[in-house]
Amino acid sequence: MKVTQTCIQFPYTSTSQDIRWTVLCLDLESILLTYMTNQHYHMIKSFQLCGNMMVKNCFSSQFFYEPGLNPHKAKQKGLKCTNIRLLPRELSYPIGKDESWHSKYDFTIIPISSSSSLIDQQSTEISNDVRLQTPREISQSLTDLTLNTHRTMSPRDSQATTWRSTNHPVDRFPSLPAMHESSLPSVSSRSNNEGIHLFVNPQSMGDESNFDLPLSTDRSQQPHIPDSMLRLRTVIGVGNGTTNCTNLLWTQDGNYILYPSNAIVVQMHVETQQQLFFIGHTDKVSAIAFNGNSSLLATIQAGPNGILRLWKFETRRCICVVRVPGTSNLHALDFGIRNLTDASSSSLIVVGHGEHPQQSRTVVCVYNTLNAHKGSIDLICRTTTDATITHIRFVPYDSTRFVSIGSDNIRFWRIKNGNDLKSMSISVDDIDHLEYTDLQFEHLTTNKLNELLVYISSKSGHVLELLYDERRVTKIHRLLPKKHSNGSTEKITMANGPSIGICAFACTNTFCITGSNDGYVRVWSNDFTQVYIEAKHDQAICGLITSPDQTRVLILTISGSIGILNLVNREHLNLIRAHTQRVTDIDYDDTRKQMISVGEDGTIRIWCFRTGKQLSEFIAENETPVIVTYAPNRQVFACGFNNGTIKIFDLNTSTISTEIKNYTTSVTGLLYAHNGSRLINSDEEGNLCLLDANDNYKLQRTMSKALCLLPKNVVTLSISSDGKHTAYVGPTEFVVTIVETNSLNQTLRIDISSCSQITNDRSTASSSEAALFVHFAPNRQLLVATTNLKLLKFDSHSGKLLNIISSVHKHSFDCLGLSSDSQYLVTGGDNMLKFWDDVNYQSFVGHSESIRKVFFTDDNMHVVSIGDSIFIWDVLAWTTPRPGLLNNTPYIAPPKIVQHAPVQSNFDNNGQPRNPPEPFQYHQQTNGNTAQAITRSLSNAELDKTTSVLQGQKKINNKKSTNKQIDHSPTIRRHFIQRINHTQLAKKRYVAPPNQESLKLQSVIGYNGNGRENLVWHAHSGFFAYTVGCNIIVENLNNNHQTFLTGHTEEISTMTLSNDVTILASAQCSLTTMNKDELQTKIIIWDIKTLRQKLFLHQTVYAIQSMAFSRDDRFLITMGDYRKPQLTLWSTQDFTSLLNWQDELSSSYINCLTWNPMRANEFCLGCSNNLIRFCTIIEQTNDTNLRLQVVNGQVPSSISEHTKKTCEITACTYLISSTNLVLCSTNCGFVTCWNTRTNTCLLHWKADTNEICFMTSIKHQLITGSSTGCLRLWNTENLEINLGSPNTNDSNYGLSIQDEFQLDDGIISGAFDNIFDMGIIGTSCGSLWYICWTSERSKTRLVASHTDRITGVIPIEDTHIVTSSFDGTIRIFQLEDRNEILRFDANGLKVTCLTSWDNSILPTADAFGPTSPIKTIQTTIRSIVAGYNDGTLRIFNLLHGQMVLKLHPHTAAISAIHTPSKTIICLSGASDGSVAVSNLAQGIVLRVLNDHRGNAPICTIDSKQILETNSYMWLISSHDRRVSLWKSNHQSDFCQLIDWLTFSAPSYAPDGTTQENNWQSYPPSLARFIDVNLLLYIGYGIEKSIQIYNLDSKQIVRTIPLSQWCSCFDLSNLKPDDDENRLIAIGTKDRLVQLKDYTQGTFQDFIGNSDTLLNIKFIHKKSHDLLVTTSYNEIFIWKVLLT
Repeated sequence: MKVTQTCIQFPYTSTSQDIRWTVLCLDLESILLTYMTNQHYHMIKSFQLCGNMMVKNCFSSQFFYEPGLNPHKAKQKGLKCTNIRLLPRELSYPIGKDESWHSKYDFTIIPISSSSSLIDQQSTEISNDVRLQTPREISQSLTDLTLNTHRTMSPRDSQATTWRSTNHPVDRFPSLPAMHESSLPSVSSRSNNEGIHLFVNPQSMGDESNFDLPLSTDRSQQPHIPDSMLRLRTVIGVGNGTTNCTNLLWTQDGNYILYPSNAIVVQMHVETQQQLFFIGHTDKVSAIAFNGNSSLLATIQAGPNGILRLWKFETRRCICVVRVPGTSNLHALDFGIRNLTDASSSSLIVVGHGEHPQQSRTVVCVYNTLNAHKGSIDLICRTTTDATITHIRFVPYDSTRFVSIGSDNIRFWRIKNGNDLKSMSISVDDIDHLEYTDLQFEHLTTNKLNELLVYISSKSGHVLELLYDERRVTKIHRLLPKKHSNGSTEKITMANGPSIGICAFACTNTFCITGSNDGYVRVWSNDFTQVYIEAKHDQAICGLITSPDQTRVLILTISGSIGILNLVNREHLNLIRAHTQRVTDIDYDDTRKQMISVGEDGTIRIWCFRTGKQLSEFIAENETPVIVTYAPNRQVFACGFNNGTIKIFDLNTSTISTEIKNYTTSVTGLLYAHNGSRLINSDEEGNLCLLDANDNYKLQRTMSKALCLLPKNVVTLSISSDGKHTAYVGPTEFVVTIVETNSLNQTLRIDISSCSQITNDRSTASSSEAALFVHFAPNRQLLVATTNLKLLKFDSHSGKLLNIISSVHKHSFDCLGLSSDSQYLVTGGDNMLKFWDDVNYQSFVGHSESIRKVFFTDDNMHVVSIGDSIFIWDVLAWTTPRPGLLNNTPYIAPPKIVQHAPVQSNFDNNGQPRNPPEPFQYHQQTNGNTAQAITRSLSNAELDKTTSVLQGQKKINNKKSTNKQIDHSPTIRRHFIQRINHTQLAKKRYVAPPNQESLKLQSVIGYNGNGRENLVWHAHSGFFAYTVGCNIIVENLNNNHQTFLTGHTEEISTMTLSNDVTILASAQCSLTTMNKDELQTKIIIWDIKTLRQKLFLHQTVYAIQSMAFSRDDRFLITMGDYRKPQLTLWSTQDFTSLLNWQDELSSSYINCLTWNPMRANEFCLGCSNNLIRFCTIIEQTNDTNLRLQVVNGQVPSSISEHTKKTCEITACTYLISSTNLVLCSTNCGFVTCWNTRTNTCLLHWKADTNEICFMTSIKHQLITGSSTGCLRLWNTENLEINLGSPNTNDSNYGLSIQDEFQLDDGIISGAFDNIFDMGIIGTSCGSLWYICWTSERSKTRLVASHTDRITGVIPIEDTHIVTSSFDGTIRIFQLEDRNEILRFDANGLKVTCLTSWDNSILPTADAFGPTSPIKTIQTTIRSIVAGYNDGTLRIFNLLHGQMVLKLHPHTAAISAIHTPSKTIICLSGASDGSVAVSNLAQGIVLRVLNDHRGNAPICTIDSKQILETNSYMWLISSHDRRVSLWKSNHQSDFCQLIDWLTFSAPSYAPDGTTQENNWQSYPPSLARFIDVNLLLYIGYGIEKSIQIYNLDSKQIVRTIPLSQWCSCFDLSNLKPDDDENRLIAIGTKDRLVQLKDYTQGTFQDFIGNSDTLLNIKFIHKKSHDLLVTTSYNEIFIWKVLLT
């Protein structure tokens, strides 16, 4: 079902199997009351039946017709006394003598509820032998429809039936039902929706079902219209109001002004600037007028339709809409007042042009509005004239006479005989060709006569004074500037000289006011001999109107500003500043709550988002800004101009820092990468450029004609939510291209001209489209708008078509925006917005032109749309209530932001989110007897509620719950989450004696981004250490030398350095397999001088979240993670435990701690659940007798209300200059300032848009680091001064951002020197950065590492290695300095395997990028071939550093890959057992081998060349211990299976389980050729061993025993030469590296890895060999000592 304002569509399907006649009855009263919003309807304009059918007749009646009744008995029983009648002759159908009407024909009532309510009401009046159809029988002829929407339900109480019934004759054509005002929805819920879609769910109701929907007019109880999803909050713009002074009004009380903003009339409060709206017009509102008592507002619109609307001003409800006949472009109107005693108005005059554009005649219509409240007005008279009319006004207190002015014409009008309109022209003899601009009346009362004066102003500076009764000009005033000797024009006299054009005019009883084109507003005496007031404005005046008390003047200028001049105190109040032409682009700053916009008027303006006030303005000369975007740091913005120039503006200095000229045509696309390092832009010719923002916007790359030529004002570029990819339409309108943001390398190209979608019912939906624009969705979808007004949804990773939405708009599709969770979509087209919830939408009018851009704000609570004006909408969809549901009707759950937040605290009574300005200052009230600080004043009801809740919690928290564990993991980035690791270090291992090792750890590549506070650096001593897995790396930053502190066996979660730099403490996690009673976290104390272990401690927690030494190094605090948040205090003298503390009554956990730098016994704990704890160590007689005092503080509730989620303290730091002030950051980006003496929150401010994970401070400076990598340096010098002044004018309390860096991921650890000149930062993606805040202002990456399991290692000579990982990246590391020199990213996919290729494919000519660093390496490896979890292969050219080919040979994840040497063939195996043979040069799949296909994945593929026959032999091993041997020619045109090998094993896994196909529990089956006729196999079997298989004799010729199951292996040189070492390196699941002598079978075990060994590779060097091992994301480089 679909309902619009003027149309209702009902679905109907006959349930009969055969074709039969049906009588369809529509209950109009019930339908209108149920589905329509307007109050009055008087006629049905049309009735349309859609379908293949025959129609006999159609008519309306006030009676209910019941078929099948016996006429004789109906008449005998008095049926006509009711409102039920027999079918008339026009609808009668023949039936046989013994036939039943209902068995031969169908009778259907819509809605179904009408039948039951009518029958119930009439049942007492009808005889028992008169048969009426029952609801059950009706349902047999009508598909049972359960009307429901995603927002509201419409089942109503059957007792509320109000069907009108009477036994008396009624009017022949009664009006349709009217709803009373009390039953109308509130203003906030009304919307001018173009269409509301109701989902119809056909369900079969059983015989016992009672599903009556009786009629009710009580709409307050049963809302049938879905609640509005958007509500207009702010309109910034005056629009076409700058051309007509009749577009300004005052209300009678002088508190409000009215003005049109394009298609909306705005009512603004003068003091508060609050806006209310009259919404309904579809084109620009050209004039507005009040009737005499301001009860009615009349508005007209420009455009071809000639629409007049009348509004009830008090309720802002449109009560009448009239199409003025034969007119277009209405532009003037006025109300007439009857007489002096009655100020109400009934006459309304409207002026417009002729209906046809070629006609220049003016049409004048006069209406009688007495019946406007009934929905209609009467046209009294109408005439046309050749004279132009710009202004028209009724003569005061005479509704039959009016005066009009135009271009060089003045006319007096009169209505004669009630409907005859006559006019008379007045000529001015002295002056010719005057262009009149305004018209006013002044009523003069003398002793002898009552005269009416008419003032008419002109652009030439003349003011005409006419006597209305005599119809003549009595005086002509000419306003001229008086010239002085010094050239000034301070006074105006009537001297000769050039005049000043008058654009607007107003008069009162004592003076006249003029607004001129020189920008002056002048207040004159009535005789124009003296000027009382002169007020200068920036532009010409175009509108004036005085307030009802004549003390204030409302002024409108052509620059789009509206202000009020107070004539008493001569003060000026600016209300509005706005663009005077179309707004072309806008961007939003969530941190400052500001917007920046550009318009065709050549200005760049910055707005306050909350108030709509203009904050600053930039004017461009000789060029027009067309597009604008903020940089991610919000310190600068970039603006593109129509001449191709891009300018970078610095907001702090309001200067242009950089000017870029790469184009000759207008800039069409402009966006920053998320880290701010790149600026991507495009122009009208389709050129795409990449600029380096860190290098003075140096041009990095240009792609010519990359974009297709699109219509103007279309958004050309879209960036993904993670910032890694950018999409655009091009190079043709049928292609959508996705490129990497930082390099413009193409990753995906989608041809939308022929794409198909597989629907749920397995059918195929095809689409042939041309694209308009593209938009990235946050959920990895790519939305493409097409010229056929469709919206295509693609998977941005695979390019798969997911969905097609047709007919998004009717005529134009201009823009779209998505909420950050992709739940809601808003589209712009046809001059309206559509707000989509899945396929359900609501329409919102207000724009009079095409909508240029629409977007959600960062918090999803507002939508901003631009076009003719700037509109800010409140999103009400998040708070829309969901009523109870019937049966199994569809239901959309509310978003998580509402589910987890109490509704009462998030919204006020109007459903408006409470977003208080920040920062805030709190005056708190505390109770001396309680330890919990109250951070805001509570009402009595709230206090009672809080008390009852706390008492209830105390009753629930009994002894059984004292040690309860928090089961769910924290959602914040700051808290440490232990990585799941199911392996343990082998208890039985064979380690070599000292100085007899065959391997020595040389270096480690990586940093544990999963740890927290796991790097330490002391600037003065240079000590620098960080963690990798279970190892601590101490690195000398001068020479890159690494020292390894070994002793931990599990992942290290955190570590800390003593203040005197003598002790390092590090903590590892407990085993994830341990029971709760066996928890034992190991803390090692290291001596810094010797870098040796002093001792170790144990704490019974799962993991250590944070630890720190006190200021005097006497104490060490360690605290457990969320699973057991226990705090332990240790003495550093003997490292004994002094006390353990845990809040047994709270479910909160501890995120961070910090010691007071001024007091050694105070520290602060940042916790979850809005808690902060201030702790004091109270010492008794000695250190061992201690007491811990803990005081709780509560985070201000306004922060939770603002962010819609529970606050958590994520970082703490004391202000060095004060002993009582501590700064605490939160997971929602706020920083709070606390007084530790009063335990109160003094203020908070929004320091970041995301969680702040890191914070440190020195005197007058603060550093914050966010979960998205934003590192900011703040100046806090004036913070304490402003804290003592609550009335300070500085809204930021003296805080300012000094500098900012954007890093690659969330900041988890850091250390800076004592003056904040330099520091080192660790991020969660495994990077370590050197930060320099000095004049150099640089950031240098010291360490880079993978963030997930490493899946492949390839050595490049003896200098570099290539690694791949599940994190989707392929990286190349330099072994000497461990730097990452090249990286390939796979768009979110997982790289599952890797191999090298000694050949290459050249990239396309337009894809050549910067020179790859691999070009300087002398190597035979030219390319890398990688397999991915989506079954694709990608080839990367190392010499050019680009991806050159993508193949899709598999449907499952690729598990093994191999390229035989000196071929162009690639062999790939998948997790489903399939093996594909592909030709890399041609980019095709030659064949797929299914011999291994089943449930076992392929483990290894290897090959060897047979030189005698120039052929290849290759093997394939799968996880089910099967090895197949194949033979093929050089091109693999011929492939032959020559042998199968199956190795026996027990029927159970090594861990004792017998689950089938659980391959993760089994060691892999690994095989490899080791000689001409030998094959080496390692896998699961009866015994742990290596088996050597002879291909000629087909027998196992040797078995080498193993001590552990093998997970990976590699071979050193195995040539039969006694001078060469023959070694086998083996990695095990138990974290061991085993080096085995191939000949002797002897071996040594080496530890250090923290997880299963997955890759192991020998690297051959001239001096010695190297061994590379990986476990999870760690890369270990070992030196082989055997010589």
